[in-house]
Amino acid sequence: MKTVAMIFVAMLFGSPDTSLSTEKKPAPPYRAESSAYVVMGKDASTYITENRSFRFVEILGDDGIYEDVLLLEETYHNEHTDGMDDVRGNATVKAWTMQGGHRGELRWTFKENGNEGEVRDRFFRITAWGCCDSPTVYFYYNVLTGKKLYVSNSDLLEVWGDGDGPQAWRYVAFGYAGVHDFSRPPQLQYGSDKKVAQRFVSISFVVVV
Repeated sequence: MKTVAMIFVAMLFGSPDTSLSTEKKPAPPYRAESSAYVVMGKDASTYITENRSFRFVEILGDDGIYEDVLLLEETYHNEHTDGMDDVRGNATVKAWTMQGGHRGELRWTFKENGNEGEVRDRFFRITAWGCCDSPTVYFYYNVLTGKKLYVSNSDLLEVWGDGDGPQAWRYVAFGYAGVHDFSRPPQLQYGSDKKVAQRFVSISFVVVV
């Protein structure tokens, strides 16, 4: 009995635990800093926020299969002044392709006048909040390339075309060219999530008799 007990103890305490030595360490974290502050003016104060954050996004290929994972860094700078109704904002978005748990070279970056943003299918949508007589403006960028495609005052109208996967979808947008920009007539835009195939200018006439 003593011999069996000694063998059991040796097996229990003598075998090394290899699971800890083979455990992979996580990649170094990516960090972003946000801030909020107030600028005191003579007649009014301006409240400023700068929010920076990350998100991972899985990207669908043209065949409908997920092919890439992107790391997005989003920065939103917003300002509101006492006595004013609007919130002035600008957005900066950067994208890297993830490779083996680490980010690769910078894939694309863009800046836009807007207050917030989100990923919608293969688009990144920047929203510029409306105020008073100015409507809300949506800017649609291709999340694969960072290319600006559509500008609209409402959600994109989605139309299912021929084929399968993302290439089968077609989109219709209607809106002014930018925030508080009414100097040019609104446009009707039609195309895919990679390019705008057609643009039409909407012009109306009022005849006074």
